[in-house]
Amino acid sequence: MRRSPQCRTPICPSIREWTTHMRQDIPQLDAIRSLAMAGIFLHHVWPDTPTSPGSFTGWLLDAAFAEMALGVVIFNVMTAFLMGLSLFGDRPDPAPAFWPFVRKRLSRLCPQYYLAVLALTAVSVVVFRLSDWAGLAWATLSHLLFLDPLEFSPFYGNMAAYWWLGLLFQFTLIYPWLARLATRTRLGPGGLCLAAAAVSWPVTAWMQAKGAALPGTAWEGYAFLWTFNLPARLPEFCCGLWMARDFREHRGGGWPFGRGLTGFLAGGCLFVLLWRCLPGVPSLGHMIGAVESLLAFAVLFALPSVAALGRVVAVRRIAALSYGIYLCHQPMISFFGEATLRMGRWSGLAVTTVTAGLASLIGAMLLARGARALGSPLGSGRGATGKRR
Repeated sequence: MRRSPQCRTPICPSIREWTTHMRQDIPQLDAIRSLAMAGIFLHHVWPDTPTSPGSFTGWLLDAAFAEMALGVVIFNVMTAFLMGLSLFGDRPDPAPAFWPFVRKRLSRLCPQYYLAVLALTAVSVVVFRLSDWAGLAWATLSHLLFLDPLEFSPFYGNMAAYWWLGLLFQFTLIYPWLARLATRTRLGPGGLCLAAAAVSWPVTAWMQAKGAALPGTAWEGYAFLWTFNLPARLPEFCCGLWMARDFREHRGGGWPFGRGLTGFLAGGCLFVLLWRCLPGVPSLGHMIGAVESLLAFAVLFALPSVAALGRVVAVRRIAALSYGIYLCHQPMISFFGEATLRMGRWSGLAVTTVTAGLASLIGAMLLARGARALGSPLGSGRGATGKRR
């Protein structure tokens, strides 16, 4: 999740200068990445059953940990932000060519991902005594081919979080085209984001409302899968490109984003707030969490305290390993959760959090070593969303 992938294609000569510049000037990204990964981990470790049914405290805890899943939106914004940095500024690079970009991008995503799929599937077979070999073969193939967001079965296993790799693959395929639209047309990244939001969010809200109104039908399934695929998530990536443009053109201190982007974020949050106050209106669905996450990223990015946190060595190290941690965390939670079933609710939760967290960290280190042995750039401490460590 570190260096901008298009900067490693043959069309980018200034890679070393630019990655050094990013390491020195954007430490808050390491903090935001680490916080987002922690949120996703806690979301998955938190039990599905209500903490204290009927109690306000229990409801608050359940709601808070459910919202932590929005760390994926933060990852999406950061992915596009880092990939788009080289497209703007005083010496912008041209939009990348399709095949060189896709090849380089997959050389970053695949080694650790494939190692994680094969190794953690093998461990799952042992821990859970699995014997459906045909089902295991198809599940493994689905992971390896980035098909998880397109079918239901992966969401019932301990690698459900791998749907995000499928989403990244989809974004990888259209990024060269988006980069051209953002840099060569009058739309620019701002117009691109506004257009994507104007189409994607209403369609997603309609799909989710339709699915909720027709439970047990194909519509419910379509609505569920829709939110895990690029059409529903495109505004998040486009907003990341918009933020990259504004950041590169910003001069001086203070708020780093322009009036247009600031108005989009503030207007989106105001719209969501007012919509929630109206009686009898349908839910806005995914748009609510997306708008909140976009604003959260922008605010955190602008805070000096977050930049200071990003300079802490431990935070930088966790950020560098965040891709591997993401790949390991949900299977590890399932393994250690199985071992703590007989414990009390809170003691089991605490033990699972600590053990699965440490195991995910160790697993991420092993994946990085394995990727390094295979010659992947991610083996040298670079994450899946962009900059080099």
